[in-house]
Amino acid sequence: MRTVKKYVLALLFTGTIVGAQAQTKSQLEQDLTNLRTWMRKKSAQADSVTRAEWPAVKQEFKALTSGLDKNTEKLSQESKTEYNQYKSRYSEWEERNELRQSVNLDGSELERWENLMTGTTRIAAIKPAALRDAYIRLTDYTRANRRRWNLRDWDYAEFVFGELNTRKAEVLENLNNSDKIKIAALQVEFATLKKSREAQEAYNEMREKR
Repeated sequence: MRTVKKYVLALLFTGTIVGAQAQTKSQLEQDLTNLRTWMRKKSAQADSVTRAEWPAVKQEFKALTSGLDKNTEKLSQESKTEYNQYKSRYSEWEERNELRQSVNLDGSELERWENLMTGTTRIAAIKPAALRDAYIRLTDYTRANRRRWNLRDWDYAEFVFGELNTRKAEVLENLNNSDKIKIAALQVEFATLKKSREAQEAYNEMREKR
């Protein structure tokens, strides 16, 4: 009789654990769904958030990811990958927003740069099929004008480049291999042009100190 009781208790205990684990998993999947919805909503707003609004956005993200951070190992591999993509995208938003606030980019001037460099002021809505051309335009414009840009110009150019990179991350799975390779090469070229500017600045600074 005691053996039967122990067996029943063991089953009940195991069932409780399994039930708790299932509940945790279900909650995590719901948390991921909530985060997915929030990310989609914020995608079109990320670069228009004001300095006053940004703390609230950061708090929202923290609240949405608290449970996921504590139980990441309980997510499926597919969900882990998706979650890591969201965290990476959010980090890019935060980095760009802090850059924008630190250099105090003007909204109307930023739109002018967006239009000049990519042909649109709605970079977050660029279709996957049009992304390659947007990168080509941005790189061509940088190559043609960089020698007369001052530091302020580069602030705008780098911000627009960051917006385009974020859009690429959002639609990466919808890009064909040819576009992925071409865009990667253009990203490297932009970084090289930027380093060339930094090297020239360092050289000029050294000459001024002589």
